[in-house]
Amino acid sequence: MFVTKYLVKHATVLVCIGVIMEDAQILEYGMSTEDIESFKKRNNYDAKPVYPQGLSNGRMVGMHPDIPYLPIDWETEQDWVEMHNEAKKLSKHFVPHRTHESHSGWSSLCIHGITSVHTESPHTYGYTNDNAPWKWTDVAGVCPTITNFFKTQFDYGVYYRIRIMKVAPGGYVLPHRDTIDVRESHIGPTNLALNNPEGCDFFMNNIGKLPWKQGRAIKLNLYNVHAVYNNSDEDRYHIIIHGRYGHSWENRIFNNYKIWKDIYA
Repeated sequence: MFVTKYLVKHATVLVCIGVIMEDAQILEYGMSTEDIESFKKRNNYDAKPVYPQGLSNGRMVGMHPDIPYLPIDWETEQDWVEMHNEAKKLSKHFVPHRTHESHSGWSSLCIHGITSVHTESPHTYGYTNDNAPWKWTDVAGVCPTITNFFKTQFDYGVYYRIRIMKVAPGGYVLPHRDTIDVRESHIGPTNLALNNPEGCDFFMNNIGKLPWKQGRAIKLNLYNVHAVYNNSDEDRYHIIIHGRYGHSWENRIFNNYKIWKDIYA
């Protein structure tokens, strides 16, 4: 008990003096004990990871633990501005996300899910991905451009949650990891930026600030501790997609890897 209290109390000090004890900073459900300001300060630089070279297909890329994220630029032109406008029109209907934690200004709506306001993982509501009553929610009907994109072009064979995530001006998502199982250390959920205001950054531990821009998706390895801080005067809207991707995605992942492996050589 004493050791646990000591590590929690002094976790930030351990980081500052360079002692590598990251696991001691992670609580049971993936929250980090490091405060947002310290985390932001340590990781406030443009990300430039070193990608493994010579991977030969999308599956190898998707399962490699040394790829912290993979940017995906869409092959065809899309109306990202209209999608952003649809999200903004729903602004007052968003519900606070993960209220049992101390995030600020982070809220969500489901386009596809159990309902539009059941935004957390299915196990929170007594389900699994395989038996949850997934459906297109009432929100899907009032954002037709977004919904049509996912129904006709995004090419996931099965959708679980599709959530619009909003971070308000001055808001933040505290440092955390989405899984504590190292076997899940590979790129997973897809995060798509409908906008990304200047001054709003996504920080990944010991990686830096990720290269978001409107219309860019990034597949994320969320075993890495990460946080968001919106130091702008406008809401940030991203969409997070969970599900099983369709046949086009292995090539999409590999084709984007071939571009970014040279940038991140």
